Amino acid sequence: MINRLFFLIGLVFICQCSDKEVLLPVIDEGGISEIENHSSIWIFYDPDGQDSKASLNKNNKLINTNWIFNIDRRLTMKDVIPLLQIMQADRNKDSMHKKEGMINYFSYADSKNERISLVQFPETRFAALGDNSKSTNDAIDSSPCLVLVNIYEDHLQVDGKTYELEELGEIWKVDNACKEENTEVFRLMYDEELSFQSYLETKVYLAAAQVVADTTELVETLK
Repeated sequence: MINRLFFLIGLVFICQCSDKEVLLPVIDEGGISEIENHSSIWIFYDPDGQDSKASLNKNNKLINTNWIFNIDRRLTMKDVIPLLQIMQADRNKDSMHKKEGMINYFSYADSKNERISLVQFPETRFAALGDNSKSTNDAIDSSPCLVLVNIYEDHLQVDGKTYELEELGEIWKVDNACKEENTEVFRLMYDEELSFQSYLETKVYLAAAQVVADTTELVETLK
Protein backbone atom coordinates (compact mmCIF):
# COMPACT_ATOMS: atom_id res chain seq x y z
CA MET A 1 0.00 0.00 0.00
CA ILE A 2 2.83 2.38 0.88
CA ASN A 3 4.73 1.61 -2.35
CA ARG A 4 1.57 2.21 -4.37
CA LEU A 5 1.05 5.56 -2.64
CA PHE A 6 4.58 6.69 -3.48
CA PHE A 7 4.10 5.51 -7.06
CA LEU A 8 0.88 7.49 -7.51
CA ILE A 9 2.52 10.56 -6.02
CA GLY A 10 5.46 10.04 -8.39
CA LEU A 11 3.25 10.29 -11.46
CA VAL A 12 2.98 13.97 -10.61
CA PHE A 13 6.13 14.71 -8.60
CA ILE A 14 6.01 18.03 -6.72
CA CYS A 15 9.12 20.12 -6.12
CA GLN A 16 8.41 21.60 -2.70
CA CYS A 17 10.98 24.34 -3.20
CA SER A 18 8.95 25.90 -6.00
CA ASP A 19 5.51 24.20 -5.88
CA LYS A 20 5.96 23.17 -9.51
CA GLU A 21 5.13 19.71 -10.82
CA VAL A 22 7.08 17.21 -12.88
CA LEU A 23 5.35 14.43 -14.79
CA LEU A 24 7.89 11.64 -14.46
CA PRO A 25 8.40 9.12 -17.28
CA VAL A 26 6.25 6.03 -16.67
CA ILE A 27 8.16 2.83 -17.44
CA ASP A 28 7.07 -0.78 -16.96
CA GLU A 29 10.46 -2.05 -15.76
CA GLY A 30 12.21 -2.10 -12.43
CA GLY A 31 15.30 -0.17 -11.43
CA ILE A 32 17.21 0.98 -8.36
CA SER A 33 14.73 1.38 -5.51
CA GLU A 34 16.68 3.71 -3.21
CA ILE A 35 20.02 5.35 -2.55
CA GLU A 36 21.52 7.19 0.40
CA ASN A 37 23.07 10.65 0.53
CA HIS A 38 21.32 12.31 -2.37
CA SER A 39 19.94 15.66 -3.47
CA SER A 40 17.45 16.48 -6.21
CA ILE A 41 17.66 18.43 -9.45
CA TRP A 42 14.46 19.37 -11.24
CA ILE A 43 13.86 20.03 -14.93
CA PHE A 44 10.31 21.29 -15.46
CA TYR A 45 8.17 21.53 -18.57
CA ASP A 46 7.34 25.14 -19.39
CA PRO A 47 4.92 25.32 -22.35
CA ASP A 48 5.43 29.08 -22.56
CA GLY A 49 9.21 28.90 -22.88
CA GLN A 50 10.63 30.83 -25.83
CA ASP A 51 13.98 29.20 -26.66
CA SER A 52 13.34 26.03 -24.65
CA LYS A 53 10.43 24.31 -22.93
CA ALA A 54 12.74 23.21 -20.10
CA SER A 55 13.27 25.06 -16.84
CA LEU A 56 16.05 24.05 -14.44
CA ASN A 57 15.88 24.20 -10.65
CA LYS A 58 19.09 23.13 -8.92
CA ASN A 59 18.57 24.97 -5.64
CA ASN A 60 18.65 21.75 -3.58
CA LYS A 61 21.79 20.41 -5.26
CA LEU A 62 24.73 19.57 -2.98
CA ILE A 63 28.08 18.79 -4.62
CA ASN A 64 28.98 16.11 -2.04
CA THR A 65 25.88 13.97 -2.70
CA ASN A 66 24.50 11.67 -5.35
CA TRP A 67 22.24 13.65 -7.69
CA ILE A 68 18.77 12.55 -8.73
CA PHE A 69 17.47 14.21 -11.91
CA ASN A 70 13.67 14.52 -11.91
CA ILE A 71 12.80 15.41 -15.51
CA ASP A 72 9.38 15.96 -17.06
CA ARG A 73 8.47 13.32 -19.65
CA ARG A 74 6.87 15.93 -21.95
CA LEU A 75 10.26 17.45 -22.79
CA THR A 76 12.36 16.56 -25.82
CA MET A 77 16.06 15.80 -25.78
CA LYS A 78 16.64 19.12 -27.54
CA ASP A 79 15.33 20.80 -24.38
CA VAL A 80 16.99 18.47 -21.88
CA ILE A 81 20.53 18.00 -23.22
CA PRO A 82 21.80 21.60 -22.70
CA LEU A 83 20.73 21.47 -19.04
CA LEU A 84 22.34 18.06 -18.52
CA GLN A 85 25.55 19.50 -19.96
CA ILE A 86 25.37 22.43 -17.54
CA MET A 87 24.93 20.08 -14.59
CA GLN A 88 27.75 17.79 -15.71
CA ALA A 89 30.03 20.83 -15.85
CA ASP A 90 28.88 21.75 -12.32
CA ARG A 91 29.71 18.24 -11.13
CA ASN A 92 33.26 18.54 -12.51
CA LYS A 93 34.08 21.90 -10.92
CA ASP A 94 36.79 21.96 -8.29
CA SER A 95 35.33 22.33 -4.81
CA MET A 96 36.59 21.76 -1.29
CA HIS A 97 33.25 20.09 -0.57
CA LYS A 98 33.44 17.69 -3.51
CA LYS A 99 33.23 13.99 -2.60
CA GLU A 100 34.55 11.23 -4.84
CA GLY A 101 32.32 8.38 -5.95
CA MET A 102 29.08 10.34 -6.20
CA ILE A 103 26.77 9.19 -9.01
CA ASN A 104 24.02 10.82 -11.07
CA TYR A 105 20.63 9.13 -11.54
CA PHE A 106 17.40 9.66 -13.48
CA SER A 107 14.11 9.03 -11.65
CA TYR A 108 10.96 7.52 -13.14
CA ALA A 109 7.61 6.06 -12.15
CA ASP A 110 8.16 2.28 -12.15
CA SER A 111 4.73 0.89 -13.08
CA LYS A 112 5.97 -2.71 -12.77
CA ASN A 113 6.66 -2.35 -9.04
CA GLU A 114 4.46 0.71 -8.40
CA ARG A 115 7.24 2.84 -6.94
CA ILE A 116 9.72 5.53 -7.89
CA SER A 117 12.84 3.88 -9.31
CA LEU A 118 16.22 5.14 -10.51
CA VAL A 119 18.65 4.38 -13.31
CA GLN A 120 22.26 5.55 -13.39
CA PHE A 121 23.22 8.50 -15.58
CA PRO A 122 27.01 8.34 -16.11
CA GLU A 123 28.85 11.37 -17.44
CA THR A 124 27.84 11.51 -21.08
CA ARG A 125 29.18 13.27 -24.16
CA PHE A 126 26.42 14.35 -26.55
CA ALA A 127 27.97 14.52 -30.03
CA ALA A 128 26.05 16.36 -32.73
CA LEU A 129 25.81 14.54 -36.04
CA GLY A 130 26.70 16.84 -38.90
CA ASP A 131 29.43 18.53 -36.87
CA ASN A 132 32.70 18.17 -38.79
CA SER A 133 34.87 18.38 -35.69
CA LYS A 134 37.43 15.63 -35.08
CA SER A 135 35.73 14.60 -31.82
CA THR A 136 32.47 13.93 -33.63
CA ASN A 137 34.20 12.07 -36.44
CA ASP A 138 35.85 9.89 -33.82
CA ALA A 139 32.43 9.26 -32.26
CA ILE A 140 31.05 7.77 -35.48
CA ASP A 141 34.11 5.79 -36.48
CA SER A 142 33.72 2.51 -38.34
CA SER A 143 35.12 0.23 -35.66
CA PRO A 144 33.79 -3.33 -36.07
CA CYS A 145 33.01 -3.28 -32.35
CA LEU A 146 30.67 -0.28 -32.63
CA VAL A 147 26.96 -1.16 -32.60
CA LEU A 148 24.61 1.79 -33.14
CA VAL A 149 21.30 1.64 -31.29
CA ASN A 150 18.90 3.96 -33.12
CA ILE A 151 16.11 5.16 -30.80
CA TYR A 152 12.70 6.08 -32.18
CA GLU A 153 9.53 6.94 -30.27
CA ASP A 154 8.02 3.46 -30.47
CA HIS A 155 10.88 1.12 -31.41
CA LEU A 156 14.64 0.70 -31.85
CA GLN A 157 16.81 -0.34 -34.76
CA VAL A 158 20.08 -2.20 -34.32
CA ASP A 159 22.11 -3.32 -37.33
CA GLY A 160 19.07 -2.89 -39.57
CA LYS A 161 16.79 -4.98 -37.35
CA THR A 162 13.79 -3.51 -35.52
CA TYR A 163 13.36 -4.24 -31.80
CA GLU A 164 10.69 -3.52 -29.27
CA LEU A 165 11.93 -2.25 -25.90
CA GLU A 166 11.17 -5.58 -24.25
CA GLU A 167 13.48 -7.30 -26.76
CA LEU A 168 16.60 -5.30 -25.90
CA GLY A 169 18.23 -8.31 -24.30
CA GLU A 170 18.41 -9.78 -27.81
CA ILE A 171 20.82 -7.14 -29.13
CA TRP A 172 23.70 -9.19 -27.74
CA LYS A 173 23.07 -11.46 -30.75
CA VAL A 174 24.24 -8.81 -33.23
CA ASP A 175 26.78 -10.55 -35.44
CA ASN A 176 30.08 -8.67 -35.70
CA ALA A 177 33.80 -9.24 -35.28
CA CYS A 178 33.67 -8.55 -31.54
CA LYS A 179 30.74 -10.79 -30.62
CA GLU A 180 32.73 -13.73 -29.25
CA GLU A 181 34.88 -11.49 -27.04
CA ASN A 182 31.80 -9.54 -25.83
CA THR A 183 33.58 -6.25 -26.56
CA GLU A 184 30.82 -4.54 -28.53
CA VAL A 185 30.30 -0.85 -27.88
CA PHE A 186 26.56 -0.06 -27.89
CA ARG A 187 26.19 3.59 -28.81
CA LEU A 188 22.83 5.38 -28.70
CA MET A 189 21.76 7.55 -31.62
CA TYR A 190 18.56 9.60 -31.82
CA ASP A 191 16.99 12.76 -33.18
CA GLU A 192 16.95 15.84 -30.97
CA GLU A 193 13.13 15.81 -31.06
CA LEU A 194 13.01 12.41 -29.32
CA SER A 195 10.91 12.62 -26.18
CA PHE A 196 12.66 12.24 -22.84
CA GLN A 197 10.10 9.50 -22.09
CA SER A 198 11.37 7.35 -25.00
CA TYR A 199 15.01 8.13 -24.24
CA LEU A 200 14.75 7.09 -20.62
CA GLU A 201 12.73 3.97 -21.46
CA THR A 202 15.63 2.82 -23.62
CA LYS A 203 18.16 3.52 -20.87
CA VAL A 204 16.09 1.61 -18.31
CA TYR A 205 15.52 -1.44 -20.51
CA LEU A 206 19.20 -1.55 -21.48
CA ALA A 207 20.14 -1.51 -17.80
CA ALA A 208 17.60 -4.26 -17.06
CA ALA A 209 19.13 -6.37 -19.85
CA GLN A 210 22.61 -5.67 -18.40
CA VAL A 211 23.66 -4.02 -21.65
CA VAL A 212 26.17 -1.24 -20.98
CA ALA A 213 25.67 1.70 -23.33
CA ASP A 214 28.63 3.83 -24.36
CA THR A 215 29.03 7.21 -22.68
CA THR A 216 29.09 8.97 -26.07
CA GLU A 217 25.66 9.48 -27.63
CA LEU A 218 25.00 10.71 -31.16
CA VAL A 219 22.30 13.36 -31.59
CA GLU A 220 20.96 14.21 -35.04
CA THR A 221 20.31 17.88 -35.91
CA LEU A 222 21.43 19.10 -32.49
CA LYS A 223 22.32 22.81 -32.71
